[in-house]
Amino acid sequence: MLLLGLSLWLLVVLPLALLVGLKWEPLLRLDRSVVDALHPPAAEHPAFEGLLNLVTTAGTSWFRWLVLAPVAIWAFRSGRLRLGWLLVVAAGLIGVVTSGLKLLVDRDRPDFPDPIFVSDSLSHPSGHSSGVVTLVGLLLVAFLRLQPPRHRVATVVGGLVLVLAVGLTRIVLGAHYPSDVVAGFALGAGWVLVLTALFDALPGPVQEQPDGERLLRKQLPTERGLDEHGPAT
Repeated sequence: MLLLGLSLWLLVVLPLALLVGLKWEPLLRLDRSVVDALHPPAAEHPAFEGLLNLVTTAGTSWFRWLVLAPVAIWAFRSGRLRLGWLLVVAAGLIGVVTSGLKLLVDRDRPDFPDPIFVSDSLSHPSGHSSGVVTLVGLLLVAFLRLQPPRHRVATVVGGLVLVLAVGLTRIVLGAHYPSDVVAGFALGAGWVLVLTALFDALPGPVQEQPDGERLLRKQLPTERGLDEHGPAT
C-alpha cells in the first residue's frame, strides 16, 4: 500500500503538477477543449445545474466530516485506535495538503463569459476530487473487510461511481480542468494508501472468519456459568 500510494504521487501527481506549472501546451489545449465541450450544456439547464451542485457536495470538507466523524467515534469507542487516528489525520489534513499543492502550481480556474461557478481560489489539483477519494477510501478501509465477501464488489463499485460523479461535476460546472480532477484523484488515493500503511490501520484477517461469531455464542454460556456458579460448574 505504501509503494502504491507513493507511486501515484510520483507517476501522476508530480508529472501533472510540473506540466501544468510549465504550461505545457498539449495538456492545456486538451483541458480547455473538454471544459468548453461540457460546460455550456450545464449553463443552459438550471435543473441540471442543481443536480450537479448536489452531487458535488460529496467532495466538500463539511460533508466529509459529517460522514467520517461518527465513524471515528465508533472506531475509538470500539478500541480500534489506529483506525480512529487514521480517520482524524487523513480527513483533517487532506485539505491542507491539497491547498499547499495549489499554491505551488498556481493555476487559475477556467474562465467563461457567463460562468455558473465562481471562485477566487486556485485550480490545480481539485480539492473536491481529492476530498471525495479520501472520504470513499477511508470508508473502504474502515468497513470493507467487515462486510461479507459477496458484498464487497458492489461496495467498491458504488464508491468508484461516487468518485467519478463528483469529478465529472467539477468539470461540467466549469470549476476545474480534467487534469485538475485526475491529479486530485491520485493525490487523495495516494494519501489514503500511504497513511493507512503508516498507521497499520487495516482490519486484521480475524475479522473475516465466518465462524467467529458462532464460536463466540458457544463460548458465552460457559463463561457465564463460570462467573455465576464458580469453577465446578
